[in-house]
Amino acid sequence: MLLDQLPLIPPGDRQVVETTEGAISLEECDLLYGLAAQIATGCIVEIGSFRGKSTVALALGSMAGARVPVYAIEPHERFTGVLGGQFEPTDRTEFFKNMIRAEVAEIVRLVNLSSEVVTAGWSAPVGMLWIDGDHRYPAVKRDFDCWAPFLIPGAIVVFHDSLDPALGPAQVIAEAVRLHRFDKVLQLGLTTVLRRSS
Repeated sequence: MLLDQLPLIPPGDRQVVETTEGAISLEECDLLYGLAAQIATGCIVEIGSFRGKSTVALALGSMAGARVPVYAIEPHERFTGVLGGQFEPTDRTEFFKNMIRAEVAEIVRLVNLSSEVVTAGWSAPVGMLWIDGDHRYPAVKRDFDCWAPFLIPGAIVVFHDSLDPALGPAQVIAEAVRLHRFDKVLQLGLTTVLRRSS
């Protein structure tokens, strides 16, 4: 996978992505858009949505590609992240506003539950998994382990805040690669992309 072969967010959509609140760079949004545009089978699952910046990028990418559904798994409850971020139920209102403003509400499915609750009744195949929820190791491992059984061969798994070895994303990536289930294919900014081995 080569970064320069992935499509970028078109000029008409860049402003809506840029003006949606979130802790991900525009360059990383381009990456999510490009990856989502390549997903032709299954669905896209996002863990951790906040107010929807990455959700918008994923949804716009999906709409430019095969139009697979984007499931946003986000409890939207009061929470303080390991990096100090403050999250609360009012973020849900802003999330909905941003989906409508970006004109992606029809392809996005918000699920206000935690991963282990959602996957207990899940059956759909997943072509792309974006993990950007609680960055503590037990939470990242839970999110990864809950969704791994639904990943199709060749599926993409993308982690944000993945460079700090003290945080969960870097630790889970190291385990996944060490166990030869996934290959590291790309890194951009704070984002790392793995591909499930066939």
